[in-house]
Amino acid sequence: MIEATTLRNLGRHDKAAFMTVMASAFAKDPLFVLAFGGLTHSRKTPTSLKAFLSFLFDMNRLMGGTPRGLFVGQQLMACALLEPPSGSRLVMGVRLTLSILRFLPVTLAMPLRVTAFLNEYMKRTRAASPPSPHCYLSLIGVHPDGQGRGFGRRLMMDAFDRSQSHGRSTGIALDTENEANVALYQRWGFRTLASVDLGGVTAHCLFRSAKEFL
Repeated sequence: MIEATTLRNLGRHDKAAFMTVMASAFAKDPLFVLAFGGLTHSRKTPTSLKAFLSFLFDMNRLMGGTPRGLFVGQQLMACALLEPPSGSRLVMGVRLTLSILRFLPVTLAMPLRVTAFLNEYMKRTRAASPPSPHCYLSLIGVHPDGQGRGFGRRLMMDAFDRSQSHGRSTGIALDTENEANVALYQRWGFRTLASVDLGGVTAHCLFRSAKEFL
């Protein structure tokens, strides 16, 4: 019997499941390996990684986004965090302030070097994004048990639809440190804006124009 799949918004009660899925999905991602170490089935998720994933989930909500998840039956298998275009300077200032305050507890769970590295990563990759209003796909991942079943594509198509619903959005920006993903995103209409060398890992900053949606 094939279980039905459901794509829906994630609430706070889904955060623990979100963290479990993302920790597994990014176990071999170059950025996560450099910052948090490689993960195996026999190794528990580091406290620092849990704190960071929890922050990303909350930051998405603080920035006006809505975490999305794909379920097989009752099991969460894939997730995506899409931020809408920034609003007025006042609204953006309030959101950034709240995000900074939310990040402070995370620094207590991380070595100083990791905190500095992640701050530099966010600063430099966001700076490579287009200046025009756009959505930002900060995270998209599929649990290893669900890979190869089209879940990632379904979440990406959902992100395209949600970006279109924002009248001010000129497209979607994202970053990847996995070289193999660049060609995949290019097939989906993304183009590389910059490749940022962060010492030990290279972040490829990509953008798909809203014109590609037409």
